[in-house]
Amino acid sequence: MLMNLEELITVSIAEFLDVEVHRDTENLDLSSKIEIVRKRIIDKSKNNINPTFVNNGSMNYEYEMFFSSNPNDMIKIDGWIPIETDKIGKSDRISEYIEIGLIRKVETAYS
Repeated sequence: MLMNLEELITVSIAEFLDVEVHRDTENLDLSSKIEIVRKRIIDKSKNNINPTFVNNGSMNYEYEMFFSSNPNDMIKIDGWIPIETDKIGKSDRISEYIEIGLIRKVETAYS
């Protein structure tokens, strides 16, 4: 099963809505619900033959792309999504994309 970005977002929304209305989780705060959804998406993507969305720790992303919802979308999803460098296109365009704010270099966070 191949998942493109749109399918992954749709699955994420569906998972979130399932958690939102689920009787056992109705008293959880938003961050707890998001964590549950994140774990479910990771579980779903483990069996995915397309490693782009697999979160197994072995994939290191060099860049992130900004994703923004349309103004008329019922559910807003705005934020940075990791993207493989070879999916960006020509390497000489990377600087241009960074300048216009479409992508940014991933900064390593240490905890």
